[in-house]
Amino acid sequence: MTFPTGTVISTTNVETVDASPALARADIYSLIVAFNQLVASQNTAGGVSVLNGDGTVSSEYLPANYVKTGDIAIQPSTKIVNIKDVLRLAQRVTADNSLLTSSIAGDIIYLTDGDAGSPCLGVYNGSQWRVVRFMTAVGDVGAALSSTAFTLTATAVP
Repeated sequence: MTFPTGTVISTTNVETVDASPALARADIYSLIVAFNQLVASQNTAGGVSVLNGDGTVSSEYLPANYVKTGDIAIQPSTKIVNIKDVLRLAQRVTADNSLLTSSIAGDIIYLTDGDAGSPCLGVYNGSQWRVVRFMTAVGDVGAALSSTAFTLTATAVP
């Protein structure tokens, strides 16, 4: 059942002490029907989301995949973002002009060609992008990371 929309119930027959209960009967009935629709719409598509005891919506009522346009700001009160699954970064190349706009220290990007043509992570340190090389395979003994600088150059786009 969907959330009741467009339902405007008149209050004329209940606004004053002189109002007739007999005239208000139809309005009260309409109110009960709309209220029952509202209750039946909880946690359904097109309905209302009901909050858990901790004030959040249960994950079972959230879609499996979101498509959000624009920036997403995650600001937990603990200042820690805990990702329990895989973080999938978009694959970029160093010639991508979008890397050059609004970079701030701490930005991270996956580059397919940033380490002399090899894949790596790029981290912006406030003045330049730095390479974080992929060294030993995950699970191998002695895994390590190393870092070098690289330069991004802007190219004119016609």
